Amino acid sequence: LDCRLPPWSFPLYHHRRAVVHSKPPSIAMSNGQDSAFVLYVDHQGHPAPLALNYHATASRKLASSLDRHPPATITEVDSAYCPQCLSFHDATTAANLGTVPKQLADFALFVSRWLPWQWKMPPVFTNAAVAIGTPRRASCKLLCPPATTQWKERTEQRNQAAEEHYKSMLTAMQQLAKEQVKGLRSSSHQYFPTVLTNKRSLDGPDAWSVQSLEESIEARGKLVAASMDQPIGGQELQLVSLEAEQRLDPSIQGISADSILLQTSGGAAIESMDALLPLAVPLRPRKSRRCRAELSEGRPGILVKPKLNPLEGDSSLRTGHGQWWKKDSSAIEVLPRVRVSNHSSDGSKHAFLLKVSNPTLGVVRLRLAASMYTGESTWDDKTETSPFLQNLLVDSMTQLCVDAHLDTNASKMIQATDTCELEPAEDSFLELGKTSEDVPEAVSKWEAGDVLLDSKVSTDSRSSARLVGQKKSMAWFELVLLEPSQTDEYCAIPLSIQIQVGDGSWESSLIQPRQSLEGDAKDFVSFDLVIIW
Repeated sequence: LDCRLPPWSFPLYHHRRAVVHSKPPSIAMSNGQDSAFVLYVDHQGHPAPLALNYHATASRKLASSLDRHPPATITEVDSAYCPQCLSFHDATTAANLGTVPKQLADFALFVSRWLPWQWKMPPVFTNAAVAIGTPRRASCKLLCPPATTQWKERTEQRNQAAEEHYKSMLTAMQQLAKEQVKGLRSSSHQYFPTVLTNKRSLDGPDAWSVQSLEESIEARGKLVAASMDQPIGGQELQLVSLEAEQRLDPSIQGISADSILLQTSGGAAIESMDALLPLAVPLRPRKSRRCRAELSEGRPGILVKPKLNPLEGDSSLRTGHGQWWKKDSSAIEVLPRVRVSNHSSDGSKHAFLLKVSNPTLGVVRLRLAASMYTGESTWDDKTETSPFLQNLLVDSMTQLCVDAHLDTNASKMIQATDTCELEPAEDSFLELGKTSEDVPEAVSKWEAGDVLLDSKVSTDSRSSARLVGQKKSMAWFELVLLEPSQTDEYCAIPLSIQIQVGDGSWESSLIQPRQSLEGDAKDFVSFDLVIIW
């Protein structure tokens, strides 16, 4: 879960069916993360992308939001809001409501549009006018839905021009009638035909006269009526009069109004407003997450806690722009990020160039070492693990899932690399406009072919790792191992990243260093990684 995105609904990553991809053909050289992925292992042994991991305050474990058994986190509903007007309720009120309160005005509009025939209104609507109450702007709260008066005002405003034109025509006709009556009383000749005759004589040429217009309209009407009998496209047309009475659909004739509104055919009696159309809009919950490992040790373990108002953090408010959560312990903001910059294989050995970046505003000292991770626990026995990782989510954005086989023997012989010190992260906008990559010379000259040729890995020493270079908040490591046997599944290898705590290192984690260490030993917090290719 990348909590830096605007969280209109939680969780952001909905549980949907992902496509499981088979392993692509072997590639001699590959750049970027299109064919290699780095996952972080939570305290339940589930590998997950860094964006779906959380790090509780002062915790030495990770927790992910994956929907795998056993889960690493629990969710609690803190509040709920209406998706239409964004009015919100606390957890107790939302549990009692469940849905947005029924909008009676919308129901009346629904009946007038879709049920034109006369029905006897059910008794439940006898006091509908009392329940509407005073309308409020953009509100779906109880007893305050959009009132019928608002709909009536909008209709009148839309038809205002037509109404004014009709009134002006009516006034002109009344004035003309008065002049006709006055002319009949004042003289013995007819006034109205004389007026029309005078007007027609002033129309101009004969082709532009009112009489010619009336004759053309009459001829066109006869032509349209005659064309109705001619088939068009092999189908005959049918003239439907607008003044004819509407007929009911034969499928709903004889069914009571209650049955139509309840979407049933048994004629059951109406019990509540929730059973009537239109269907109520369900409230959307806002959830908080807690770490199961922290809860078992008696600590709160809060990972993500939303605010009560869903608009808090939006730019429409005066303050708090971008502050969507009361607490956000996403691991992507605290834990160093490991990515595969380059990797290649010669058929027997595989070389990786790993890039590690510091996302925090403090100094971080770290190193890579061997990992004792042996896979996820089985359903039958939690103490047993399986190296087969099935339906594993490797990309949280594209929802890409793969099947991988974990090689647990390849990384057991890796010696810990030299410790590197990463400087605080810089603003990413400062890097805009730079034409050349700011990387150490050893990294820019790193060639996978030369590394595989000079590598000393063998069956006795199956893997090796070393620090290639570092600059500012980034460091590059080299990992070489024997290529596993070719299978239809993706290959995976466990690795661990060890971060030093104390002496000014990784202070943003709030982890206190252990005092029981002997001599000058440093305290390192270890997190398991899984590299998949």
